[in-house]
Amino acid sequence: MKRRQVLLNPGPVLVSDRVRNALTRGDICHREEEFSRIQKKVRKMLVEAFAPGDTYTSVVFTGSGTAAMEAALSSVLAEGKTILVINNGVYGERMAHIASIYKFNKIELTYDWKVLPDIAEVEETLKTHPEVQVVALVHHETSTGLINPVKEMGEVSRRYGKVFLLDSISGLGGEELDLAGCNVDICIGSANKCIQGLPGLSFLLLRGQELERMKEIPPRSLYFHVPSQWESQEKGSTPFTPSVPIFYAFEAALEELLEEGVSQRIARYKRASKLLRQGFRELGFRFFLPEELLSNTITSLYLPNGMTYQVLHDRLKEKGFVIYAGQERLKHEVFRVANMGQIAPGELEDFLGCLGAIVAGTKCKL
Repeated sequence: MKRRQVLLNPGPVLVSDRVRNALTRGDICHREEEFSRIQKKVRKMLVEAFAPGDTYTSVVFTGSGTAAMEAALSSVLAEGKTILVINNGVYGERMAHIASIYKFNKIELTYDWKVLPDIAEVEETLKTHPEVQVVALVHHETSTGLINPVKEMGEVSRRYGKVFLLDSISGLGGEELDLAGCNVDICIGSANKCIQGLPGLSFLLLRGQELERMKEIPPRSLYFHVPSQWESQEKGSTPFTPSVPIFYAFEAALEELLEEGVSQRIARYKRASKLLRQGFRELGFRFFLPEELLSNTITSLYLPNGMTYQVLHDRLKEKGFVIYAGQERLKHEVFRVANMGQIAPGELEDFLGCLGAIVAGTKCKL
C-alpha cells in the first residue's frame, strides 16, 4: 500500500477524513437557511474555542489568512491616525506593506529575524508619538517559527490606550493565547493551519467595542470592510458568495478541535515538536533560532553543508515528505519543518529516518 504524502509545511496541513469528507455533503445556496445555520455555528465555535464569553465576536472571510489581515488593517485605523507595525519577519513586513498600500501614516519598528521586539523601544515610541492609534504584531512569525511577546505588547498597548491588533494566523490552536488576558482587541486567524481545516477561509476575533469603533471609520474597501461583513453575517446572510464547501470542512475541523480540546491540541503539537527537535539534535542539525524562542509547530534549520534546499526537498518528496523553504533572505540558508496537522508520531519518526539517510548519503529504508 502506497504511503500518503506527509505535509511538513505550515499550511495547507494534513486533515482528517472527517474534514475532507465534509466537502461531499452536497450543493446548497448561500442565501438559504441551510448555509446560514453553518455560518452561525462556525462563528460561534470560533468564539467558544478561542475567546469564550461575550466580549468577542467573529467574522469570517472567504480568502486566505492575508485576506483577513487586509480586512483588519484596512478597517481599523481612523482618518489621520497612525499605525505602529512591529516587524521581525516576513509577516510583519506584510502588515507594513498593506499599511503602505492604503497610504496609512505608519511607524515601523524593524528587528532582526532572530530577536524579539524591544518592549522598551515600543513604549518610548508610544510616548513620543501620541498620534499612534493601533499597534500591530505577529504572534507566531511563520517565516522562522518565532513566538513574539504578545502579553507584554498587549500590556504596553493597553497602558497607552492603543488598539492591539494581533496576527495569530499560525498561532491559534497551536500556542497558548488568552486574548482577553493579553489585551488583544483584534485577532486574525485562518482555517488551514493549527485548526486543521482546508485553505480558503480566514477570520477575525474582535472585541465588540472595536467593532463599534470601526463602524465610524469610512469604508476603504467593499469586500474587506469588517463592519459590513459582520452586519450581514449577524443577520444570517453574507454580502458576497462564500466558499460553501470550505465552510463544510471548517465546521468539521472546529468540531474536532472542540472535541479534542484546544489545550490538548496544543499539547499534541508540543509532543510532536519535541520528538522532531530531539531527532534534529541527534542528526547534528543547527537550529536557526534560540530554542527558547521556538513555537510549538515550526522549526527552522540550517541546510546541511554542501546541500541545496532543492536537492533536500526533492529527495524527501520522493519518499513522501514535503518540507518548506526559507523565505526571502533565508531561502539559501534554511529549511522549515512544520508539525501542524493530522500527523502521526510514526510518520515523524519515518521522516527523521529518511532525513538522516539523505544527509548521510545512504538509502532511505521506506
